[in-house]
Amino acid sequence: MNKIFYIIFFTVFFQSSLFAKLELEEKNFINKLAESNSLIKERVILKKEQLSKIQVPMGNKYKKRIFSYWRADNKTIWILNSIGKYKPITASFVVESCKIKSSHVLIYREQIGYEIKYQSFLAQFNNVKINNEYRLTRNIDNISGATLSVNSMDRMARTALILDNISNDNKC
Repeated sequence: MNKIFYIIFFTVFFQSSLFAKLELEEKNFINKLAESNSLIKERVILKKEQLSKIQVPMGNKYKKRIFSYWRADNKTIWILNSIGKYKPITASFVVESCKIKSSHVLIYREQIGYEIKYQSFLAQFNNVKINNEYRLTRNIDNISGATLSVNSMDRMARTALILDNISNDNKC
């Protein structure tokens, strides 16, 4: 009986520390951006037809409808999660004038494919828009051995641009 208690205790303890790390990384990133601008946290709640737009890049099983983001002047900051091979990748996208201004990998949990964290890869997302078919206007070069992670970043970039369009009342 004691073994079961210890197993449950350690499982709950380590899972809560994983979520705490996610919040800490988000806060650190947002605080770093807030030094230069005053950020306002907002939320967008998707309607059924808007959810179908998000399901184009993320897949039909994607059901999340509430997204938090931060707004400063003409910029929006989106922090999104997507599964790489086995574990989620947490990335942020700064969108300005319907284009990605910068992208950042906040937390990478996989053991392989970590090359997507490097600026040389992330720079490909700068000044990228989406077209009418919800595809990026620039092809993203793949990294050998990190195909699933690259695809995950592509999905999150497309999702951030779609969400930015929705939050701006379809002005893009």
